[in-house]
Amino acid sequence: MNMKVAVIGPHDLVETVLQAGEVFPELSMFPAPYPHEQDTLNVVAGVRERADILLFTGPIPYRLALDSDPGLPMVHVHYSGTALYKVLFDFFRRRPAAFDEEVRISVDVLQTQELAEQLDELGLTRRQIHVKSYASGIRHDDLVAFHYDLWKKGRVTATVTCVTSVYQQLSELGVPAFRVIPTRSSIRDCLSRALLEGKSLRLSRTQIAIGILSIDHYERVLKEAVSEYDIQRKKIVLQQILVDFGEATQSLIKWNDSGEASFITTHGIIEQVTRKFQEAPLLLEVMERLQWNASIGIGLGRTANEAEGKAREALQKAKAGGGGNCFLMMQDGLVYGPLGSELTLKYSARSEDPELISLAKKAGLSVGTINKLISLCRRLGTSTLTAAQLAEGFGITLRSARRIMAALEKYGIASIVGEEQPVGRGRPRQIYALNLENLRSE
Repeated sequence: MNMKVAVIGPHDLVETVLQAGEVFPELSMFPAPYPHEQDTLNVVAGVRERADILLFTGPIPYRLALDSDPGLPMVHVHYSGTALYKVLFDFFRRRPAAFDEEVRISVDVLQTQELAEQLDELGLTRRQIHVKSYASGIRHDDLVAFHYDLWKKGRVTATVTCVTSVYQQLSELGVPAFRVIPTRSSIRDCLSRALLEGKSLRLSRTQIAIGILSIDHYERVLKEAVSEYDIQRKKIVLQQILVDFGEATQSLIKWNDSGEASFITTHGIIEQVTRKFQEAPLLLEVMERLQWNASIGIGLGRTANEAEGKAREALQKAKAGGGGNCFLMMQDGLVYGPLGSELTLKYSARSEDPELISLAKKAGLSVGTINKLISLCRRLGTSTLTAAQLAEGFGITLRSARRIMAALEKYGIASIVGEEQPVGRGRPRQIYALNLENLRSE
C-alpha cells in the first residue's frame, strides 16, 4: 500500500513537487496548496485525516505546522545556496553592468556561510550582502520589513527572497525582487526523505499494541451495586462491548474477574481506532453504557512484554487523579493523553537534558511532569496558568495541581503574577507565570 503524501505550499511549487514525485511510485501524492503561508494550519487541518506524511515546499510552513504538532511525520524542501545561481543569473541578465559593480542585495532564509561560499565560487568578491537567516517564529511581515527598509535606505539595489508571499508583496511595493525556488535536486532529496519516513512509519505500524482496561475502584463498585444480578448484567454488557471491539479491531481479548480486561493488536490498528492517538472510543462506550468509571492504558513495543510494560505505565497515568482517562505510551517513552480530551497532550516521559533532570529532582517532580507542563503551555498558547487549568490539562486533582505549582514556585520556575475570581463563590485563583526559557521538551 502506497504512503499518502500531502504536498503543502504555493500552487506553483506544489505542482513542481508533484511532477518530480512521478518517479517515486511508492508515494501517492496529492496537492494541498495555500494562498498564503498564514493559511498553513488550516490546510494541515484539512488534510490531516487523509495523509500519512506532510511534505512542505519550504521551511516556514513546515515550522508553523511543527509548532502546532499535527501528529504526522513531516519533511520539507531545503533551500540550498545552489538555488541562488539561477536568481543571480536572472539578476545579471537584467542588469549586465552590475557584474562589474559592487553587488548589494538582501537575502532571506538561506544560511550566511553557505551563501558566502556560493558567491565566492562565482567570483563576486565585491559585495554587500544582507542576510536574514530563517529562525523559529519569524513572520511574513518581518521578512518584508527587512527587505523593504534596506531598499528604501538605498543600502541594496535588489532583494532576494525564498518566500512566495514576500516576493509578491515586495513586487507590489515596487521593490526589485527576485524569488528563489528550490532546485530539482533539493526536491528529489526531500522526496527521498519522505519515502524513508514512509518506510519507517509502515514498520512501526506492525509493532505490538497492548491495551489494559481497568474498572476504577472495582471492589467498591461491587459493594455498592444494587444487587448481584445488576453486577452480572453489567458484566455481560462489558463482555459484549469487548467482543465487538475485538472483532472490529482484530484484537485478542482477555478478561479476568478482578475488573481488568486486556487486548492485543497492532500499532497501525490502534492509530486508526484512536484517530491518530486523539480519541478513546472504547473508554467512552464503557463509561456511557455501564455508568462505571474506567481507565485504559495502551502500550506499544517490539515484543509483547515491552508493550505490556508500557501499557501498565500508561494505565498508571490514566488512574492518577481519580481515573476515567486513557493514556498511550510509545516504545520510546513518548506519551499521549488523556485521549478523548480537548487537551490531549504529547510529551516524553524521559529526558537526556541534564538541566531538566536536575530541575525535576530539586522540585521533587518527574521528568515526564516537566515535559507534560511544557506541552500543556504550548497547547494553550500561554505561559501563564492557574492550578485549576493545570488540573484540567493533566487530568489530576486540584490539590495535586497546587502541589506542583508550589514546587515550581519554590525553585523559581513559576511566580505568582495575579489573581482571577472564579464564577460564583470561592476564593480567588492565583495566576502563575512559568519561566520555560531554560526547559526543552523532548
